[in-house]
Amino acid sequence: MSEAFFTLPNFKQKLFFLFFMCLLVGIALPQVSLAATYLLTPADGSFEVGKTFAVRIMVNAGTDAVNTGEATITYDTSKLTAVSVSKEGSPFNLWVVEPKISGGTITFSGGGTTAISGSKAVATITFKAKAEGSAKVEFTKSTLLAGAGQNVLSGSAGATFTVTPASAKPDPVASTPTTPTQEKNTKIPPPDAPDITSTTHPDQGLWYNKADAKFTWDIPYGVLGVRFAFGDVSNATSTETHEPPVGEWSKSGIADGTWYFTAEYLNRGGWGSSTPYKLQIDTTPPDEFGVTAVGGDLTAQLRFEAQDSLSGVELYRVVIDGESPRDVQPNELVSGGYTITNLDPGDHTIGVTAVDFAGNERSAEAPVTVTGTKVEEVDPNAVTTSGFGAIYWVSLLFMAALAIVITMLIQERRRFHEEKDHIKRETAEVGDRLINIFGVLRDEIEEKVLELSHKPNMTDAERAILEGLKDALDISEELIDKEVEDVRKLLK
Repeated sequence: MSEAFFTLPNFKQKLFFLFFMCLLVGIALPQVSLAATYLLTPADGSFEVGKTFAVRIMVNAGTDAVNTGEATITYDTSKLTAVSVSKEGSPFNLWVVEPKISGGTITFSGGGTTAISGSKAVATITFKAKAEGSAKVEFTKSTLLAGAGQNVLSGSAGATFTVTPASAKPDPVASTPTTPTQEKNTKIPPPDAPDITSTTHPDQGLWYNKADAKFTWDIPYGVLGVRFAFGDVSNATSTETHEPPVGEWSKSGIADGTWYFTAEYLNRGGWGSSTPYKLQIDTTPPDEFGVTAVGGDLTAQLRFEAQDSLSGVELYRVVIDGESPRDVQPNELVSGGYTITNLDPGDHTIGVTAVDFAGNERSAEAPVTVTGTKVEEVDPNAVTTSGFGAIYWVSLLFMAALAIVITMLIQERRRFHEEKDHIKRETAEVGDRLINIFGVLRDEIEEKVLELSHKPNMTDAERAILEGLKDALDISEELIDKEVEDVRKLLK
């Protein structure tokens, strides 16, 4: 290394540069993505042409708490028609972009005042089967942001539906003509049954915890009126008639249970057929239940089982000390028992929330004391984001490498200065010796010159040589002094 590298300003700058580069590399280490996901439910199914069905957009927060999200969903417009997209019941209550349908895509961007944990439906899409075949519904662009603003989305799962041919419709039963006008028009067939949809209860196969319902249908050309019925049987007698026809009907405060809404068109051929629309309402949480917990060696044996007389229990959410919940399916319980493993020793509070198929919840909790000694097991292929994880150890490795480099530089600089001091001492000694030797040589020469200058009969040429020799000695002494002084200045 050159002397310029070890001069104090450059040396400090280079040490700072090395430290800064190591720090940048440590910061640039890849972070571990977290397991939040988007998914559609149901993920598959078979539907007849002309039928409607609902698809929920689910957010599974995994081990994180999700605050905001956005997504773009595409679907096969040749096979499906998106009738509506509903945000009712969504945990997102602040919308930058309201859920909307446009040209074969469904988009939304929103967030909630309370972070999402576990699995929640942020919107519901109602599709109508349009043509036979296989139709994909996919996420093309999506993000899920945690509280610090980082994208914790690890993936998304779409859905594939099969559209089958429409089944043969029952022959319409026309009303008996009662007027001459109707008799004249018996050749006009009665209308088909209305295609009823509901924005509040879009899927007839699902349970909802909403007591207010709204139904809509189109008014085809030639329809003169509409009548409908609502009751707990599928063939209830129509109780309300509208001429001219209306295209929607609403009812509030519906009691829990299974209900049916039917509607019929009237044209010049008479009243048409009807197809009931099934409505399942459950606004009551599961029955109260208890939780017992028995602690063991780093385990807790839980016993719980909830009952729900209407929609049934869909899942349980088990929470340990208020941390992120884990979903437990009812079929995972063995005689009402469930075991939690790999717990830390000490006192814990176990909370269990029963969730029915309509989304109603009932919670219970129990204390437990866990015994044993925690032994950390590290998977050699695992990546962790804990405080003493991969980033910590790699950063520590860089700091150790930096310390080694700094030590080597300090030792090199010390050796350089030691060699420099040695050269200075040797040069000083050589200079002193050279001056001493030249002084002795000068004295000898001057003595000889003095003897020769007193020699009788000396010629002018000999005197000129002696004078030139004296001048040469003076010049040589001056040059030697100058060179020695220059070397000393260089080595200071």
